Amino acid sequence: MTRLTTAIRLAAAATLAATLIVLVPAPAGAGTPIKTGKYSGSTDQEAVASGFRKVEFTFKKGKVTLTTEPTVAFGACLSTPVFTLDGATPSKKIGNHRAFTITHTFFGNKIDKIHGRWTSSNEVDGYALYHFAAQDLCGQGKAKVNFTATKGGVKPKKKK
Repeated sequence: MTRLTTAIRLAAAATLAATLIVLVPAPAGAGTPIKTGKYSGSTDQEAVASGFRKVEFTFKKGKVTLTTEPTVAFGACLSTPVFTLDGATPSKKIGNHRAFTITHTFFGNKIDKIHGRWTSSNEVDGYALYHFAAQDLCGQGKAKVNFTATKGGVKPKKKK
């Protein structure tokens, strides 16, 4: 192979690689650093009073620490603290996709979880999934509610 042919092939390969990088969609907010500090927000579940829908966590050095978990309703039943029971503050490192999942085994293979993902440098969207045992007022099942949390508790702008 001549030097000219090799140079042409390298240029073509570099152009193809650059084109593929541009075409691959990046996660929302990728490239912007996540702001350190306290994040707070609430779930979108109307069946629970607004003061009990609150979710709070801190982000520092790549770790999320849950400080306040929301109350979730399932029928006439309300969830009790699972993750922050007895003052516990569970922590989890964020993953490659700017996301975290804090889990707790409910029973057997049923897992309660709080999952969030940064959509910008200071906003997290996510969900809380709680399982419920059969009781007098409600049957057995699970409830999943969405939440949005922002740094400093500033309300996120409405998305159009």
